Amino acid sequence: MAISVDTTYKTVLSILNKESRGFLTPDEFNKVAAQVQLDILEKNFYDYNRAVVKSNLNRYVSEYGDIPSNIKEKIDVLAKEASLNISNGVAPAPSDLYKIININTANRTINLEEISKSELSYVNSSKLTAPTASFPVYYKEANNVKIFPSSISSAIIDYIKTPTEPVWGGVTDSYGAITYAAGSSTDFDLHISDRVQLIIGILKYAGVVISDPQIIQAASAEANSQVQLENL
Repeated sequence: MAISVDTTYKTVLSILNKESRGFLTPDEFNKVAAQVQLDILEKNFYDYNRAVVKSNLNRYVSEYGDIPSNIKEKIDVLAKEASLNISNGVAPAPSDLYKIININTANRTINLEEISKSELSYVNSSKLTAPTASFPVYYKEANNVKIFPSSISSAIIDYIKTPTEPVWGGVTDSYGAITYAAGSSTDFDLHISDRVQLIIGILKYAGVVISDPQIIQAASAEANSQVQLENL
């Protein structure tokens, strides 16, 4: 379930107006919201890594207390799969690729091992480690995925996509009032549980846009309290 861009914008405006802190225009909101959405996605990856480490130390319980699984669920909202069109061992990466989860052969029977470009010469230096159809490898370079051996002609990539930028779109009437237009708007590509962090993040940036340090301080204090709860 996506987070409504209209509800989020109205909530932010309500908080700003309640404190008489100024106004955030739709264009300013859209730019800030896009950045905050990316911030939250990157934080989710960091939190997942930290939660897995803690879980391995038996610091979490199962079911609703399984923090790694809960965070993974938030990230998986952006999970996609696509076929790779491979030519001579090179395949263009999906245009919306943010982070690769894994790559499999087309029939999903063999998982390709990820290596760094610098490791390729080492891997190729021995017949025991050289890539084969049974033990293929890959690395990402710029907008391409390099796959070895080059005899592999097709593969499937599972990945996290780059979030679609949120847009609060509106129409202006003859009196200059702007009304929300769903047809020209785009909701957030985030899990509903990220709504609180989203609003806090937008308020922090809003304080910079309208030059009000008190908004930044208040939003930062709330964000810090959220972090402290997570670290308990």
